[in-house]
Amino acid sequence: MTLDEELLAAARRAGAASAAAQDQADIAKAVYHHSVLRLHRAGGSMREIAEALKMSHQRVHQIVEQSKRTEKCWFCGRVADEVDKMMAGPAALICNVCVAEAQVSEVGDCSFCSETKPVHEGAEAKICRSCLDFSAAVISAAASPR
Repeated sequence: MTLDEELLAAARRAGAASAAAQDQADIAKAVYHHSVLRLHRAGGSMREIAEALKMSHQRVHQIVEQSKRTEKCWFCGRVADEVDKMMAGPAALICNVCVAEAQVSEVGDCSFCSETKPVHEGAEAKICRSCLDFSAAVISAAASPR
């Protein structure tokens, strides 16, 4: 049996659209978490933030504490106060300076997506071009006035 080329093309387009939508959703979530953290850093209590955003106090606490754990760039060692923005992956943090300056070369396991690809290797982590581009998009969106 051969595959219908039109259906195959439609499936490929749908897959690409789905991946792009997921990227946008991930960026929106990261920007949202960053905004919650900024509200807290500006003096808002976790309860006030939770009430204003109609979410649980526990969820605000999770977002804030997750961000506070190890807020230093795993690539250059700068702490959050020394840079404009910090992007968190599941296993590492990268600052806006490293995102802008990183050069991808050797193949390795990305600390952000866990895929084996050409990566930029830092002091404590590795990041691939896709995750660098994603981080740049999140940092840019977080910096844009809404």
